Order: sequence, then C-alpha cells, then structure tokens
Amino acid sequence: MVGKLSHLKTFKKTKARAQHICYGCGKNILKDEIYYREYIEDKFLHDLYAKKYCNNCHEK
Repeated sequence: MVGKLSHLKTFKKTKARAQHICYGCGKNILKDEIYYREYIEDKFLHDLYAKKYCNNCHEK
C-alpha cells in the first residue's frame, strides 16, 4: 500500500533488546538477534507501529 510517507521509509538494521515477532512470517525474533525495522528518514516524523522483519524476510 502506498501512503504519503512511503517514499521516506527505509529499513534500519537493529539488534533486539527484547523479543519481537516478524511482520512477514510470524517467526519470533529473540533478544540479541539482528532484525530490520521500518524507519522514516525525517527527524520530526516517527512511526508508532513500525513493522519489524527478521533477517530472512528482509533479504526477500
């Protein structure tokens, strides 16, 4: 789905500090694993519901 902020969204490599669930496949992302989070490249805008993707889903 294309939104008005979709051109500003990128993915940021992040190390998990807590357990998360991958938005793509539903796999658990455990603490200290690397995952990719949606990030808006604007210092004034933030996303409350940023999607998190495991390493496998991000490569696809």
